[in-house]
Amino acid sequence: MIIKSTRNKIFKYALKLQNKKVRSKSRLFLVEGKKQVKDIPKNWNIRQIFISERYKDIITDFKKTTIFSDYLFNKLSVTKSPQGIMALIEKKYYNTKDVIKNYGKFIILENIQDPGNLGTIIRSADAFGIKAVFVSKGSADLYSDKTLRATMGSIFHLPVIDNIEVKDILDSMKNEKILTLAASPKGKKYLSEISLKTKSAFIIGNEARGIKNETENLTDISVKIYMSGKTKSLNAAIAASIIMYEISKK
Repeated sequence: MIIKSTRNKIFKYALKLQNKKVRSKSRLFLVEGKKQVKDIPKNWNIRQIFISERYKDIITDFKKTTIFSDYLFNKLSVTKSPQGIMALIEKKYYNTKDVIKNYGKFIILENIQDPGNLGTIIRSADAFGIKAVFVSKGSADLYSDKTLRATMGSIFHLPVIDNIEVKDILDSMKNEKILTLAASPKGKKYLSEISLKTKSAFIIGNEARGIKNETENLTDISVKIYMSGKTKSLNAAIAASIIMYEISKK
C-alpha cells in the first residue's frame, strides 16, 4: 500500500516531527538517508521506516516500512536530493547520575548555537574517546536534521544528554570529585601545562560570547589553547576538537 493522501495519520504525525517541541514531547525524531539509517545501532528503537514510492523496489532490506508517494516523501524530506528513506527513531534515555558515576572524561556545552558546530563537536567527542557530552538548555537542537548530519552517526555511539542546566551538572561532577575545567581565552594555564585526573570535564562556551562568567567561576580551573599565530580566537568546534585531542593523550 502506498500512502498518497496528506490527510493520512502517519504522514501528518511524521510531518509534525519537523517541529522541535513535538520531538521533545514525543521523544521521537527522524533520520534521513540510506547510510544514516543503515548505520543505526540495533540497541536503538526504530519505530518505523519511511520509503519513497520510487525506491520501493530498490530499498528492500528494512522491516517496519511505510511507503509514501514521492510527493509526500519530498514534503517530509529536508534535503535537496532525497535518497528515498528515513527512519522514525525513539530517543535514547540516559540516567545522568549513572553516566557521571561510571564514565571518565566529559564535555559540557554551554549555549552552542550553530547545529553544525554542535554536531561536529559530538563527532569529535566520539573520535577522541570522550565518554559523554552534555548539552545545555539554549543550545542548538540536538535532533534537528543539520545537527544529526554533522554528527555523521556519532550521536548513536556515546551518551549525549541535552537540555541540561550547567550548574546542576557541575554540582553532580563535584559530588563525584570530577575535575572541572573551563576553556577560556582568559585561562590561567595552557592546556598543555595541566595534568588531568582520570575523571575530568571540560566546558565549551557559546561561539560569540564564550563561557558565562558565573559558570567559569564554578569550575576548578580555566585553561586556554596555545596559539602562535595572530588570531585571538578559534571556531567553537575546532577549539573543542583540539581540546579533546589533547586530553585523549593524557
